[in-house]
Amino acid sequence: MKCFIILAEELHFGRAATRLNMTQPTLSQQIRKLESLFGVQLFIRSTRSVELTPSGATFLPLAREALIKLEEAVLLSKLAAGGMSPGGEQLKIGAIGPAAHRLLPLILRRFRNRFPKTRLDVKIFDSSEILRALERGEYDIGIMRPPTNANFIRFRPLMSDRFVAVIPKNSPLARRPSLRLSDFIGQDVFTLKRFELSSFRAIHDQIVEAGIEADTSFKVSSTTAALAMASAGLGITFLPEWIESIVDSEVVLRRVEDLTEEISTGIAWRADNPIPGILPFVEFAELVSRRL
Repeated sequence: MKCFIILAEELHFGRAATRLNMTQPTLSQQIRKLESLFGVQLFIRSTRSVELTPSGATFLPLAREALIKLEEAVLLSKLAAGGMSPGGEQLKIGAIGPAAHRLLPLILRRFRNRFPKTRLDVKIFDSSEILRALERGEYDIGIMRPPTNANFIRFRPLMSDRFVAVIPKNSPLARRPSLRLSDFIGQDVFTLKRFELSSFRAIHDQIVEAGIEADTSFKVSSTTAALAMASAGLGITFLPEWIESIVDSEVVLRRVEDLTEEISTGIAWRADNPIPGILPFVEFAELVSRRL
């Protein structure tokens, strides 16, 4: 079933096999077995393309849900076997703002349904502050950007956001269906100066290398501030795709074909923290992120 889901996402045997860490013949064999078991064709294959059949398209969302339920059953069985049963303890969770829009609510809902006695204390603040709070033992779990100097902090990536162009609605580029970095040369462009995060530095460097002159008179250090400036018509910027949930009608978002940088969000915790609810929370976070 996992082979089917990955192939349905990639629609390419080579890329799907790479993600699954198996050979293409092995992947083909798994798909044939599944089709034989169901008695229907799930994919239309040719030398040039792979497409889902109507049966495959119908099965895909159900397969995702079934796999999630199976993985959750395995997780709960492992927790029961290991005697790791969260109860009346308190979990202090720090999360960055972007996680509060999609990821965090899903994790909290699923975890709380399974472990209703665990008390949850949640605060939204910056990745660097979360890291310091984890190191000092003030917080137990962080939903944050990857740390650069983690020391004894463990980190697992959960999801990634691609960067998109944030364009004022009155800009000529707002009406273009397809964009490349070269299209922004000569336009009013500014970047977010959050260079402690490698992805924002990479975006700035890529823009400069493409011949785009970024306005240095703007000093913007937060995503929401950059979005506000773009909404005011002060220029074009490039931000993670999660902002789609908070943008207003004054800007449009466009993917840029040759701008492939992504920024990831993950979960962090101290390896020596003995609170029993931490590892189950981490496992539920990984479970939920697979649905996004």
